[in-house]
Amino acid sequence: MLKGTSNAGLVGGKFAADQKFDPEDNCAKNKLFQGENFERAQKALEKLRPIAKRHNSTLAQLVLAWLIAQPQTNAVAGARYPQQAIDNALAGNLKLSADEIAEIDAIGRIVTDHLDDNPVMWNW
Repeated sequence: MLKGTSNAGLVGGKFAADQKFDPEDNCAKNKLFQGENFERAQKALEKLRPIAKRHNSTLAQLVLAWLIAQPQTNAVAGARYPQQAIDNALAGNLKLSADEIAEIDAIGRIVTDHLDDNPVMWNW
């Protein structure tokens, strides 16, 4: 998964695999939402869904729990509504095994291994 970047709801499963973005939408300018990167992200999300289901959690909660489990890492999660903030906070209750953390790391590399070294994710 991606550390240090906004995913604009991508890891929450907010967008369909065939989603088309308006050119004025910020998502259209984000590398994660473009072409093969977006297709790989969708494949990674499909692999994450069974892990989330095992924990009776959402994809967003699973990814937040994975991020929290990283050494020397802080998670900053956005929320537009009070319920989203509550749901994000519940990620702190999710306990991932070392094997699950490694599995999620590997799934994230489906996307990250194909990104360039530029830390800027937007093409403004």
